[in-house]
Amino acid sequence: MGTTRRTFLWSFSILSFGICQAAMAQNEPFKPGQTWTYHGATPVSSRVIIGAVDSLEGESQPIVSIAVTDAPIPNDGKQLQTIPHLPVAADVLRQSVVDLEGIGAIPAGFDHGYGLWRQAYDSGRGGYFTISVEEIVGLLRTRLGQQPAVK
Repeated sequence: MGTTRRTFLWSFSILSFGICQAAMAQNEPFKPGQTWTYHGATPVSSRVIIGAVDSLEGESQPIVSIAVTDAPIPNDGKQLQTIPHLPVAADVLRQSVVDLEGIGAIPAGFDHGYGLWRQAYDSGRGGYFTISVEEIVGLLRTRLGQQPAVK
C-alpha cells in the first residue's frame, strides 16, 4: 500500500471517527447537568446547561429546561450573564445544540425559575419555547433593549 493511500485511509478514519462522535452526541438523551455548545452562540463561549427534562401529559415530546451561560443580557441596568431558566421543546433544542462537552453544575437560580415555570405550566398559564436557543437569546436581548450581538 502506497504512502498516499495510507495517509488517505488514516485521514478518512480520523474524519469518520469525528463524524461518528458528533452523531453520537446528537443522539445522546438530554440529562440534567449536561453542558452543550449551540449554534449561533454569541459569544462563542456561551453554553446550554440542561437543568431538567419533563415528559408532561398532553405533550408530544419532552420539555427540556435549560440555563444559558455567558450570554450577556441587559437586566435593569446590569448585565445578566446567565439566563437561569428557559423551557424549550426537545426537538428544537436538539436542533440547537452542537457538541456535548460534559457534565457540570446547574447554575444558581435555575431551581427558582424552574419552580415558577412549573407552577405556571401546571395551572395552564405557562408555555415553552419552540424556537432555537440562538433566537431565544436574540429575542431577550432585543426585548430588553440591547441590539443583537455581532457575530
